[in-house]
Amino acid sequence: MIKVLLVDDEKLALEYLEHIIDWEYHGFELIGVTTNPEQALAIYKTHRPDLVISDVKMPGLNGLELGDAIREYGGNTHILFLSAYKNFDYVKQAIRLGIDDYILKSDLEEDGFLRKILKLKEEIIKEKAKKQYTITAILEELFRKNISEEVYKDILDENDYIGLHKKYYYIIVSQRKVPKILKKYIPLDNNQMTLDNRLIKRACENVSENTGIHVGARFPVNEDEYLILLEFGKGIVSQKEINDRIYDFARKLYEYINREEKLYHVYYCLHGSMVRQFRSNFTNYQRQLENNILKNEVELQELRYDGKEENEKKLSGISSEEIYQSLQHGKTEEIEKIENRLHETEKKQNVTEYLEYIEHILEALSLFDGKLIGETSGQRFLMTEGCSSYDFRKVTDLQAYIEYKIEEICRMKNEKEKMIYSDVTINAMAYINQNYGDASITAAEVAEHVGVTSSWLSTKFKTETGIRVNDFINNVRIENAKKMFQDKEYMVYEVSEKTGFTSSQYFSKIFKEYTGLTPNQYRRKLLAGE
Repeated sequence: MIKVLLVDDEKLALEYLEHIIDWEYHGFELIGVTTNPEQALAIYKTHRPDLVISDVKMPGLNGLELGDAIREYGGNTHILFLSAYKNFDYVKQAIRLGIDDYILKSDLEEDGFLRKILKLKEEIIKEKAKKQYTITAILEELFRKNISEEVYKDILDENDYIGLHKKYYYIIVSQRKVPKILKKYIPLDNNQMTLDNRLIKRACENVSENTGIHVGARFPVNEDEYLILLEFGKGIVSQKEINDRIYDFARKLYEYINREEKLYHVYYCLHGSMVRQFRSNFTNYQRQLENNILKNEVELQELRYDGKEENEKKLSGISSEEIYQSLQHGKTEEIEKIENRLHETEKKQNVTEYLEYIEHILEALSLFDGKLIGETSGQRFLMTEGCSSYDFRKVTDLQAYIEYKIEEICRMKNEKEKMIYSDVTINAMAYINQNYGDASITAAEVAEHVGVTSSWLSTKFKTETGIRVNDFINNVRIENAKKMFQDKEYMVYEVSEKTGFTSSQYFSKIFKEYTGLTPNQYRRKLLAGE
């Protein structure tokens, strides 16, 4: 419905206007009918009518002043003036206000009035449709869907419609990605991230102002990529100038969005095209975007398609079962080959092959999850333990995590045979196991108990066990905390206190560092029988 406000200081004239046509039947809603122009302005501010029909000459705030107040208030409302007088000065002022029409009351009759407001109704509906379909929304829709620009011909005015066919230049902001296959094996709450749309918006506004390049539209393509459309007006003398300015825009955008943390790659396309044409080529650029997974640092690059179709590759090498068997039986040479192949696959820069191999390794590691327990340390192998220390958006961190877990399995598998500790280390471990519940226990206290200096114990303990004394204390505390949670009777603060932590908050922090889960998440997982 089109909202209408009627204003006339003459009550009889207002009643005639109110009943001259069947407003509701023709798609209008009278949201206000008043003889008071000040009240009319208050109604306007509250309800924002689409059309105001007002007398011109009224006491107090006249029609022209009412129209001026509406315009000052930022309103784009259509205004139709009525007057009993032929006054050219009124007409000139009305034109200045951008009113839609000016009707003499003596000429006011049903048929002519109806034709006039129905024409206004068509214009209002068209404007509403245009407002709904902003240029950005339309360009985004053209990119996402295989539809013709012709769909918007009746919605847009001529200039905006022609704008849909213009040539744009494109920049893609692509965030560093966490391989999606990790979700199956590792909780990624701390490593997942979404595009910061507000940051990119601010960057576009800032860079556009500093370079003089107009951003025609910008919108997220998916959870990882954001598309920016650049357009150039008159005055560009060569393609080289366009290329230079696009690069300048991309460089400044790259620097702006990576000021605090380097999270975003920026790709710029020097080939101009219509939006739908770019959409058809976008899939050709996907391989370059997907290669982000194999990059440790964010990059500023030209977006290119080399014309080569990548054949789907299947690994002819080690399967997840073979990896598992090598770890299960401690085949040193085979384990070394697994780690070497991981680095070789990464160097090939073939995303398909790399991700497939990563998945094989993670699948093999997961077969030990919760099942392998070191006979000497009593430590249980958990995929989640320690994962919060790694940024899985970095290929080096992902590989370091995998190597750490492989080493952990090997160490736990060999504890019975190889973990023969010195008397000092055995006594230190025994003292810690007996006193882990004492919040005041320290590495210095342990050293004093076994009769050596703190620095000597630190070196000896790390050499024999591979970890520091304080890390061993925390490990014993966390392992005992997990056992207490398995009883399903203790509250988090009770477990925290009984395992020697000074506060529940610190306990939760250390627990998550070691297990990848908060204490409450760990309890819920146990209760769910996972």
